[in-house]
Amino acid sequence: MRKVWCVAATEYQTAVRSKAFIMGLLALPLMIGLSIGLQALAKRQTDLNDRRFVVVDRTGVLYPRIEARAQQRNEFLKQMGTNGSPRPAFVPEAYAPVDDARAEAILSDRIRKKQIAAFLIIGRDVVEPKAGADAALAYHAQAQTFNELPDWLGQVLNEEIHRLRYVQAGVDPALLQRLGQQVPVRRLGLATVDPTGRLIPAKEESRAAALVLPMGAMLLLYMLIMSAAPALLNTVLEEKMQKISEVLIATVSPFRLMLGKLLGCVMVSMSLGVLYLGAALYMLSRHDMLDRVPPHFFAWFLLFQVLGLLMYGSVFSAIGASCNELKDAQNLMLPVMLLIMIPFFVWLPIAESPNSPFARWISLFPPATPSLMMLRIAIAPGPPLWEILLGLALTLAFTLCCVWAGGKVFRIGILSQGQSPTLGRLLRWIAAK
Repeated sequence: MRKVWCVAATEYQTAVRSKAFIMGLLALPLMIGLSIGLQALAKRQTDLNDRRFVVVDRTGVLYPRIEARAQQRNEFLKQMGTNGSPRPAFVPEAYAPVDDARAEAILSDRIRKKQIAAFLIIGRDVVEPKAGADAALAYHAQAQTFNELPDWLGQVLNEEIHRLRYVQAGVDPALLQRLGQQVPVRRLGLATVDPTGRLIPAKEESRAAALVLPMGAMLLLYMLIMSAAPALLNTVLEEKMQKISEVLIATVSPFRLMLGKLLGCVMVSMSLGVLYLGAALYMLSRHDMLDRVPPHFFAWFLLFQVLGLLMYGSVFSAIGASCNELKDAQNLMLPVMLLIMIPFFVWLPIAESPNSPFARWISLFPPATPSLMMLRIAIAPGPPLWEILLGLALTLAFTLCCVWAGGKVFRIGILSQGQSPTLGRLLRWIAAK
């Protein structure tokens, strides 16, 4: 066992002193900071040129309302100044004659010449729709990626069309608006009673905030596994290609060598995990959100992190030992990467219904258990304890199988040369005595 720990310590020291470890340590804060910075920069670099558009109003009554609402919007944006996100002004223009059959072609040509951004044709019968009548709102633009203008036009015109229909029907629009006013639904947690019997009211909840912890836990676990486990493949393959493994096996058995590398991989990832979890604790406490995290969350996180690292680390090290070239390793990595990505394919329905039969059984599938079980633990009230323990037992059993099979492949493949790995050959190596 002393040799195993010697290999593990050597792998750990080599990893933490490398530039890759420093980059891995800074990867998460750099990505978060870069994301925030780029979003702020993108907002400042938004195209603020006026959006000029032409309205062909065949009803004869709607264009004045568009013009008035555009002026209100532009004045509001001026008053907001730098307090809000800068947005371009909308500048409408009426087209005449409204019955011109060539209007669509003429205005399309003006868009191509960059004279206007878009044009809107309002059907003659939009206020009083009839069967087969011209009752459409047709928005034309060269690129339909700018949604703010058509969305704004649709809202303004539908409000005005509804108002006109109410007036024609003899109904007071103000009364209808008051009667149809929606009542917002407040999202609250659960109320509690303290030991003195005093009622502690439920706190306001946010769906977005409720998804931050489970999604963040799953992403962090994925990042910690992927920052260390695939590195084993490169390390083992490089040592094999440079004949270093032949020297190492002269002093330590192949299984102990692989086990030492696995333990080194676990220690590297655990170092990152402790640092990131410490930073997460600090941020949660600063924002008074620490009470949203179950007390046992961090212990389960570290335990599933270790199992995930041993599971995938043994697979990646076996792939590295069985290959002679990086190209062969890349081909074998595809099925492994598909297994790792399973949680990202199903996380949203599981987050919405964490105790459904589907969520239960998919989270008990060992290759996906670490990520998906952490996702469910992070969503109150969490899965029953027996499900967590069963998932832990299944993952532990599957991990032991992966380590055993990986050791068999490592033992034979580390010295094999000139043979391209195939699934059949790997199965024969696993079955070999």
